[in-house]
Amino acid sequence: MLSPALTTAYKYGEADRPLNVVLLSDGLTEQQERRTLLELIRTRPRNAKVFCVGVGNDVNRPLLEQLAQDAGGLSAFISRGDDFTRQAQALRRKLTRPAATDLQIDFAGVKVSDLEPKVLPNLYHGAPVRIYGRYQGSGEAQVTVRGSINGVELKKTAPLEFPKQDPANPEIDRMWAWRRIDGLLKDADRSGSRDAVISEVVRLGEGYSIVTEYTSFIVLENDAEYQRWKIARNNVLRTGRDRQSQEIVRAQLDNIRNKAMASLGPQPEPAAINSGQASPAPGVRAPVAPPAPQPTAPAERGGRSFDFGHGSGPVGPLFLGLLLWARRVRRKAA
Repeated sequence: MLSPALTTAYKYGEADRPLNVVLLSDGLTEQQERRTLLELIRTRPRNAKVFCVGVGNDVNRPLLEQLAQDAGGLSAFISRGDDFTRQAQALRRKLTRPAATDLQIDFAGVKVSDLEPKVLPNLYHGAPVRIYGRYQGSGEAQVTVRGSINGVELKKTAPLEFPKQDPANPEIDRMWAWRRIDGLLKDADRSGSRDAVISEVVRLGEGYSIVTEYTSFIVLENDAEYQRWKIARNNVLRTGRDRQSQEIVRAQLDNIRNKAMASLGPQPEPAAINSGQASPAPGVRAPVAPPAPQPTAPAERGGRSFDFGHGSGPVGPLFLGLLLWARRVRRKAA
């Protein structure tokens, strides 16, 4: 039971400091408790955030993601083969570093609609925020992101190109449709009934070839079977376009892989440029002519160099002192 755990954790909240609740669970619970958990998240203390960590290979991922998203936190998932210590350290870094809250995004230059998610989550260290939507128009637009970090205003503006068509990435519209379906179902679960969104979920699932709780794929042997059972193949063109795009991406990856493989191992030496002289045979060193003697400058005569610096030359201060003393001795003797 997760509800008693959340209720107990809320008791540690204080008005003058934030409360971070980390929930470790597989999220497997009854439908009735699901509604209770969503209500507990909605009525949580104002300064409380809930972070969900799904543990195990059988996890109710949608529920844990929704709990964390609605509570302003993050969700992470650890299976049996993962490094638990590494995942724990990554989560700790996100908890101990400031996050950008109250995010808003504006578009200038194109008309944007049907954004998912409708309410942007908090931006944590090392955790990007992905936004999906539809737009009208094309060309360059200015995208502005606003938020707050520990009470300090955050504002970033960057140009972004919106193409009229993008046949190289046909999966983007399907990603938007999947996020749209996910958002509709989560909103319905918050209200307690899915009746109002089922028809839209079915329409998106059939239109974008997405498996949902209300749609599924069916494979028949040939076209005659589809006609026999009166099943419209609405995604024939979409499937062909997706496969063509996948082939292009696969060819690009193969090209990159082949270039990388070609650069491994010993490389052939570059061909020598023919300059009219025979190159020496491999393993035999060509004779090297001795360097020509360089003319030397004639020695200067009639001059003597003295270094009166710090005694580093051939005649230092000590030698000069001895020379003067010897001259005085000779004069006295004379």
